[in-house]
Amino acid sequence: MKESYLEIVELENGDIVLRPANDSGEEAEPLATLKISDTTRSYLQDRYFELAKCMFHAGIDFVYSDESMADEGLDYMDDDFRPKILH
Repeated sequence: MKESYLEIVELENGDIVLRPANDSGEEAEPLATLKISDTTRSYLQDRYFELAKCMFHAGIDFVYSDESMADEGLDYMDDDFRPKILH
């Protein structure tokens, strides 16, 4: 099975997105978009991107955790479908 890689990228407009990595140079449609306010950016200085990475990681961990699927009774996701993340 082909592995699925994700990347976290800051776009020209300042949005930080989680999207499938693409070797062809084409930009893939974002899976999630994070907007960090100017106030927060100035407070965190260069660490705002680290905040974005932590937030995306937390979301991915939740989606693939046993707790998120326990209530739904979903068992179709296994380790083969877990995305790999590039930084």
